Amino acid sequence: FSPIQRVNYKIEETRVGRLTNYDKLILEVWTDGTMTPKEATVSAAKTLVSYFNQIVSPKKVEKKEVKEEADVIGPMGKLSVEEIGLPTRVANALVKAGYETVEELAKAKKEDLVKVRNLGEKSIKIITVALVEKGVKFGE
Repeated sequence: FSPIQRVNYKIEETRVGRLTNYDKLILEVWTDGTMTPKEATVSAAKTLVSYFNQIVSPKKVEKKEVKEEADVIGPMGKLSVEEIGLPTRVANALVKAGYETVEELAKAKKEDLVKVRNLGEKSIKIITVALVEKGVKFGE
């Protein structure tokens, strides 16, 4: 919805008293009749003033606390390692080592997983791929 149909403007040099370095803005505004040209100009000016006020004196924005890692991982964090499509041998090794949920697994470093019994480089690649497919960052 825009009641403004057409606008022309013209800037002319003007004089105030003895000073001649001023400009005059001449606006021609055509509307569809739902509001007068003066009302439209006043409304536009108020909008501009509110925008420029944000530049001159911006509102203070409160800093939000950093979300916990569980929030970053999202709903996937609550899934057990058996539910993310890992081979049974890999899932069992993770559970025996104390990594029962995706959240716990995502917090682990790759160096820690290498030390887990029955997990080698190939198993860690499988884990990484499974987590990435679920949208979870791993090993950072």
